[in-house]
Amino acid sequence: MVDFNPKILSKEELSNISAGVNEEDLLLFEDHCINVHYESNVFIEAKEPGSPWVVVKNLKNGEFSEMLDCTSQNWVLALGFANPDINYAVSEQMKRLTHVKSSGTSPARVKFVNKLAELAPGRLKDGRVHVNNSGGGAAIEAAIKLSLIASKEGEQILTFQGAYHGNSLAMITASHPIHSVTRFRPFGVDVFTRVPQPYCYRCLWNYKEGLYGNKDPQCNMECFGIANKYLMGLTSRRLAAVLLEPYQGPGGHIPFPPEYLEKLKEICDEEKIFRIYDECQTGVWRTGKYFTLTERYEKELNLDVSPDMMCFTKAIGGGFPLGAMIASKKMRKRFSPSEDHTTFCNTPISLTAGLASIKVIEKAKYGENCEERGKQITKRLLELQENYEVIGDIRGPGLFIGVEMVKDQTSRVPNSELMNEMLAEGMRQKILFGPSMPYLTTTGKILMHNLIKIKPPIIINEEEADFICEKFEDVLKAALNNI
Repeated sequence: MVDFNPKILSKEELSNISAGVNEEDLLLFEDHCINVHYESNVFIEAKEPGSPWVVVKNLKNGEFSEMLDCTSQNWVLALGFANPDINYAVSEQMKRLTHVKSSGTSPARVKFVNKLAELAPGRLKDGRVHVNNSGGGAAIEAAIKLSLIASKEGEQILTFQGAYHGNSLAMITASHPIHSVTRFRPFGVDVFTRVPQPYCYRCLWNYKEGLYGNKDPQCNMECFGIANKYLMGLTSRRLAAVLLEPYQGPGGHIPFPPEYLEKLKEICDEEKIFRIYDECQTGVWRTGKYFTLTERYEKELNLDVSPDMMCFTKAIGGGFPLGAMIASKKMRKRFSPSEDHTTFCNTPISLTAGLASIKVIEKAKYGENCEERGKQITKRLLELQENYEVIGDIRGPGLFIGVEMVKDQTSRVPNSELMNEMLAEGMRQKILFGPSMPYLTTTGKILMHNLIKIKPPIIINEEEADFICEKFEDVLKAALNNI
């Protein structure tokens, strides 16, 4: 192998593509970009390789600043910006190959697939793996396709309120509806049936002690009774599968109690309905020292609620575009070429980055670090909760932390105004927090949009975790004053 040596363009010309952006470029971009939901900052470069800090340029005033990113760029950069180990592995791969067709294979694909089969929990151990270069939506669509193939008569998929499974024409339907801002009729409206999720902090049966991600001790799991009616035949056509995030991410960091998942497994096995877990946000050590949340339940609660299929994206690609699905070998079905392939699904660059990321996390024990830093931040948030009535529930293991902002702790009325002001104030104070997705009526009225997410790269150190806690309080104080 040889190092890169440009032949047509100069090194300077090529370097300038990613080195920065001028005012003229930005004005043209404003006119040419069809999406209206981009932020006011241009992300320029890592403060240093593998750092949770990023250098940004403000679109409006042109100023540069350094920000600590508690979103990991949509929870993707578990190892920080421009991680040197991943970048080295990718550069080595790029010297060899940058693309292989879907029916071909590469060393990176072989090794990544084998590693994911090794890491998968419960009944998925040594299962069969599907990869794509798009993300979670494509991984979930692959799982749905496989469930329809393997189910003899099943035609419908059961999903849950508050879910988010992607943004394709079909996955919009599988996700929680946002009718007032979705201006077309998505596909699959006759395929997906939706039921309420078990939302313990805002229980439909008015249990009040479902706090910190745990169900109320007096709860009798009435919420499962609704889902059970559909599992037992209430849907218009027979169910092929149930699709869920065991800990809902975009919908507000809402966990399915392990007991709920246990009951779901029992009924689905009896009724021959497949279970698909979307661990796109909770996987890859985001929730602490275990590769998946499902593994945490297995190791800590001695509870095997592993599904028939599990889907990944976000951190699975080490910062590069990658989605993956693993299916239990008990399903015994595989895809034909006509059933599943895309031009770039066998991407050696992303697969190399993904495998390098997994190896780095394992060797450096970043999962254990995530567990400890998560406890550190959560402990401080619980202390703040005693002094600020607007801090409602605090949920999430590891660095999968969500904080519900409320009018007061007694009424639990969602405080959307405060959440939005905290996001804006965070930008002013050089820290990026994330929001939950909105719950809207069909006419566009906001029902709930009040959860602040704290999900920095899992490599943050103790000092950076302290900084996040200090900034959270500073931002909260300023936001309360502003509104």
